Amino acid sequence: MLFDRLLNKTRQALGKKKVPEDLPELAREHNALAVRRDAVRRLASLPQLRDLLASDSDAGVCELAATRYRHLLAGTEQAGLTLEERLAEFAGVADPQLVESLARDGQDAPLRRAAIERIANPAVLVDCALRDPTAANRGAAVARLEDRAGLEQVVRQIGKKDKAVYRAAREKLRQQAQAQAEPLRIGALCADLCERAERLGHLQQWSQDRALLEHLDRQWAEVAPQAQPDWQVRYAAAREGFIAAHEAYRAANAAQLAAQEARTALAAQREALIAEAAGLAALDPTAQQEAGARLTDAWAALGEPSDGEQREQERRFNQHLQAVAAAVQALAERQRQAERLRHATAKAEQVLAESKPLDLAQTRVLIEQGGALAAGLTGDAAAVAFTDLAARLEARLTHQRRHAEQRLAELPARIDALQALIEAGELKKADPIHQSLQAALDLIQTSGLPKGATAELQARLRELGPRVRDLQHWRRWGADQHREALCVAIETLREQDLPLAAVAERLHVLRTDWQEVDRAGSPANKALWERFHQGTAAVAERVRPLLQAQAAEAEANRTARERVCRQLEDFLSQVDWERVDWKRVVRAGTEVRQAWSLIGHCEPRERRRLERRYRQASDALEQRLTAERARNQAFKRELIERVRAAAQRPDLDAAIEETKALQRQWHTTVAARQRDENRLWQSFRAACDAVFERRAAQHQAQRGEADANVAARAALCDEALACAVAADDPRRLAAALRDLEHRWREGESLPLPRAATAALNRRWQAACERLRARGQELEDTAGRQVFDLLLRRAALCQDLEQGLLEPPAIPVDLAAAEQAWAGLPELPDRPQREALDGRWRAALAAAADPERLAQLRDQCQANAERRERLCLELEIAAGVESPTALAQERLRLQVDRLAERMSEGDADSLRGAADLLRTWYLLGPAPRATDLEARVELVRQALMGGAPKVPAAQPEAA
Repeated sequence: MLFDRLLNKTRQALGKKKVPEDLPELAREHNALAVRRDAVRRLASLPQLRDLLASDSDAGVCELAATRYRHLLAGTEQAGLTLEERLAEFAGVADPQLVESLARDGQDAPLRRAAIERIANPAVLVDCALRDPTAANRGAAVARLEDRAGLEQVVRQIGKKDKAVYRAAREKLRQQAQAQAEPLRIGALCADLCERAERLGHLQQWSQDRALLEHLDRQWAEVAPQAQPDWQVRYAAAREGFIAAHEAYRAANAAQLAAQEARTALAAQREALIAEAAGLAALDPTAQQEAGARLTDAWAALGEPSDGEQREQERRFNQHLQAVAAAVQALAERQRQAERLRHATAKAEQVLAESKPLDLAQTRVLIEQGGALAAGLTGDAAAVAFTDLAARLEARLTHQRRHAEQRLAELPARIDALQALIEAGELKKADPIHQSLQAALDLIQTSGLPKGATAELQARLRELGPRVRDLQHWRRWGADQHREALCVAIETLREQDLPLAAVAERLHVLRTDWQEVDRAGSPANKALWERFHQGTAAVAERVRPLLQAQAAEAEANRTARERVCRQLEDFLSQVDWERVDWKRVVRAGTEVRQAWSLIGHCEPRERRRLERRYRQASDALEQRLTAERARNQAFKRELIERVRAAAQRPDLDAAIEETKALQRQWHTTVAARQRDENRLWQSFRAACDAVFERRAAQHQAQRGEADANVAARAALCDEALACAVAADDPRRLAAALRDLEHRWREGESLPLPRAATAALNRRWQAACERLRARGQELEDTAGRQVFDLLLRRAALCQDLEQGLLEPPAIPVDLAAAEQAWAGLPELPDRPQREALDGRWRAALAAAADPERLAQLRDQCQANAERRERLCLELEIAAGVESPTALAQERLRLQVDRLAERMSEGDADSLRGAADLLRTWYLLGPAPRATDLEARVELVRQALMGGAPKVPAAQPEAA
């Protein structure tokens, strides 16, 4: 409201002022000087003020016009001018003082910036760099400042207020210092370059010095524009002198280089011929001869050697040619030896390929001849091959001799056995033994055993030979008789009326017996063979339908077996064994075995062939299955070991996750025996159970720990509630609360059941609220007690002071007053205690000293006004109504406080009601004012009513 009234008054005052439209005319032409000056003060046109300033003859009008022009241009006086208008007007200002004034006092940053851009006065630039409120303007001022003293002043005074300005000033100072030192640096650099140019060529290092001159030229080009003329003359002379010396060196060196190049070219040609001669060894002999002749002619064309180096080259060239000639001869000899070795190798291969026993003497000669040839062809493939063949021949000879020795040791017993068989007439057994003995004797003779060792045995074998031949004659007669019986049997079968199956079976038996006789005895005569053949042909014609049906069935079975074999082979060839479905493979193998077992018989020879083919394919399949079975079992054993290792890990969660992952990996591709699979599975389950049992034990321990933590927290809540009931000291209660909260926070990291956590937290919050409420209650009680004690002590002081200042009819009993003062407890707050003790002592001193009494009276008068203001502040703070007569004073105080807070940005400076009330009672002597005391009592009752608002004073520190 106060501000509204103030603003309304200002608007009304402004509304009363009316600006005449003819102010420019009044300012220029009015007769009254005062009117002209008043018109100038109210003129708001910058061009009109500028014209008036230039044309008016009155000094006072000009001064007023200049001031008005400066203020309007700076924006310190509001006349409705925009910043663009003022900037446009400023562009035509030529007065440097006005420009400097605008740079300092202009209200708008762009205007100050435009003024700064036109200032050259170092003092003004320093002032702008230090005091302009806009950082960009401060930077522009420093940028235009070139005076060293001004820059140093900016560096000293700006400090940390604007680091950018500080750095810019420092940089300009550095650049100025560098510019001052630049001539000295240029002179020193010119001197150094001239000295270095004059030293060029002194050490005859022309190439290096020529490169150094280029480097010096680049450095000189950088400083030449700033170098003095004498330095330029000196450097040019040194440079020209070196270039002339260098050209002379190059001319002399060119002649030497030409001669050297000619010698080098000749040496290079000779070296090329030498290198070509060195490469002749890689050519065939014919090419070597042709190339050798050509190289010899080319060498001779180069002329005779003239120095030691050329003679050395000729020696090396001849050495290469001689080496090539020797190599040609050696190669021809080696080729002849290789050809003979190839013949020996072929002979050795032929001997090894023969199954008959080796002739010891001939084989030894072959090994020795081939070994000699192979020794001369070390490293050749043919030599290596013959060495291997020779080793194989030696091994075969050794084995043959060992076998011959065994046969020799067995000969006597075998001859005795042959004699026994001959005497028993068992030609079938005697004939093979007789042939074996003859082969053993041949083996012994060819193996190089002593001839005397076999002479007696050969004689015995010759004696038994005629008897073996007699038995062979008897065996031929017996075989003919057996064949005669077979012919009779087949003729009888031809006439018998039997089932075709029985006839076919009997026919097969008779044919088998005939074949057995042929294998065991002598060949049959033609008549018997034709007789038996006619009989079997007739019987075969009789059973042909049956045989054809059996043959068709056998053929179908053969086809079925071949189909099974082919399917199994195709399956094995098409399976991707890296990504195979092993269960499908096992199922396919089982189905193939079942299909094979259900197929009937077929022709024996085909059956044997197909059985071999089936076994090969099934064996290949079984090998794959066996390998996968072994791999799968090894994988399972590895999983078991990994689970056992996981069980030992300290991190149980990681161990459980790893165990679950390993359980997911457990699978069977090709099953082993059931008991083996069961044993592995039981081991795996036991290892997994060990991990999960750890988790169960940990959960049990965690549940026990959580239950203990719940009990501990519940005990904390019970302890808090018990403390709230039993506490009677707010300080001890606050300490207990801090201790309980500390213990509660320490237990927050401990595990708790999720279901109990919320209930415990609510219980704890309720207990804490109960503790805080009890603490507040105790603090309020203590505060009231302290405040009552403060009031009683203040009342004693006031009674003593009033008794001294306004003596009653009965004099003040100082002894009784001191006794009453001493009987009151001490105030716990030290400042309050000291203030009241000082007030009490001052009153006692005034009772004994008139001078002190006069001081007390003066202080009483001084405190009267302060008590009135303090009472009003108490009523404002406590929200108690003030007397009607003080309403304006109360409003003024509130507005002053509000304005102070709005201008300074601080919080409300009115003290709290409790602090103001303490100040009232701690205040020194004051005149008795019943109305003030009654108002303060109302404030005290308002503060004490309801919830206590007077906090207890803190006890004095020890």
